[in-house]
Amino acid sequence: MDEPKAFFLTPDVHKYLVAHGTPPDGVQQALIEETRALGPVAGMQIAPEQGAFLTLLVRVMGVRTAIEVGTFTGYSSLCIARGLPAGGRLLCCDVSDEWTSIARRYWSQAGVADRIELRLAPGVDTLHALPR
Repeated sequence: MDEPKAFFLTPDVHKYLVAHGTPPDGVQQALIEETRALGPVAGMQIAPEQGAFLTLLVRVMGVRTAIEVGTFTGYSSLCIARGLPAGGRLLCCDVSDEWTSIARRYWSQAGVADRIELRLAPGVDTLHALPR
């Protein structure tokens, strides 16, 4: 079990959360492992318990459209997309084709690629181009 990424979680609370939360499935676990193999940069990936919370939050709030600025290898976007209803959309903004190429593979494996639009450009440019 990894150390908690959230600074406000004690080790005991983190341990409880992991033991009683939704564990990563096979696709998520493979993405975690591939990202971990990238070395220290893997620290940019959210923790699995944070991903499960994102999925839950998106689902219970009835989110239909979401924006993610900074996609990296796609774990958080995969989790957000899984929480969206049929027809829901996630716009991902990132500048790295290298990292997001990993994300795109896992979105396809998870069956959520049709819900995600990736724009490779500075996030501020993408956001400014959105309809108001």
